Amino acid sequence: MFKKLPLPKSNPYHNGSKESVDSQMSNSSNENDKERVDKILHQRVHFKVYYLGLVEQITMTSSKKRDTESQLVDIIEENQIEGRLQVAASEENKVVMFVSRHGIKVVDPSGQEVLQRHPLHTIAQLIQYSDGFKNQNIAVKIGQVGKHTCKCYIFQCHSEDQAQAICNCVRRIFDAITTK
Repeated sequence: MFKKLPLPKSNPYHNGSKESVDSQMSNSSNENDKERVDKILHQRVHFKVYYLGLVEQITMTSSKKRDTESQLVDIIEENQIEGRLQVAASEENKVVMFVSRHGIKVVDPSGQEVLQRHPLHTIAQLIQYSDGFKNQNIAVKIGQVGKHTCKCYIFQCHSEDQAQAICNCVRRIFDAITTK
């Protein structure tokens, strides 16, 4: 149903561009690593996705039998079954998701109206999962330090590759920040 995504190892392209990651990695000096990190931190990538909705006031329980990803997907699916969250995307739900070092910003398709802003420090978890209808979804869990509840924004992607690309993009930014 869902899966943790490994860091890309053999993908010859970085962030969809034709620039080879292998050529960037061949010079492993600190200066080149710093340039690579700076490049990641200054990129701004956009993805056209569908916004399915928001699940508010999620309280995660600590369970030895179920991990947090499974619990979160169960909560999302319960909300879909109860009709509080859309199951299928429609054209009116199209949005553009920007991912950068500042976090995730969601705008309308024309780019004129900002619908959501999620600063990087509030993103607690990003989960890619396949729902029961073979749709690839991403759950963006937003939380704050010291609070026991969180919110979860759900987006439907066009493909598994797109969902993985979004997760990997956010992961690269987190990794770049922690190595800087």
